[in-house]
Amino acid sequence: MRPPHRQLNHTSDLKVEIFGRTLAELFTNAAFCLFDLMLDRSQLKVTKTRIVELTAPNLAELFLDWLRELLFLFSAHSFAVARAELIEFSETEPFRLTARLHGEDYDPARHGLKIEIKVPTYHQYRLESTTNGYLATVIFDI
Repeated sequence: MRPPHRQLNHTSDLKVEIFGRTLAELFTNAAFCLFDLMLDRSQLKVTKTRIVELTAPNLAELFLDWLRELLFLFSAHSFAVARAELIEFSETEPFRLTARLHGEDYDPARHGLKIEIKVPTYHQYRLESTTNGYLATVIFDI
């Protein structure tokens, strides 16, 4: 079985590939990837739940908006996501998602901070369908 993400070589930023058999799995794997890269996921607990609703003009923008929203919740509200669950997902216009995020308040002493991710970039960004599902290639500004 293929891991949900892998890190690629990049000279100055953080480049990753995120995999999913379905689009919904790709989005939930992206949440896993983001917090796996930043924190010690083994220390994450579920004490809070948040609902996120996003709409975008296309699928590629929806995926980047999803990553941005997760980073915003972490940086502005100190919410660390342990697990994401898509409640509603529209793969046609308008592209929408509603997700339930399970996690807790960020505790630097317990969760650590492996790397500070600022934002996903458009540079070399790809979201594509493959024979095994979906693949997103993202470079994060760190």
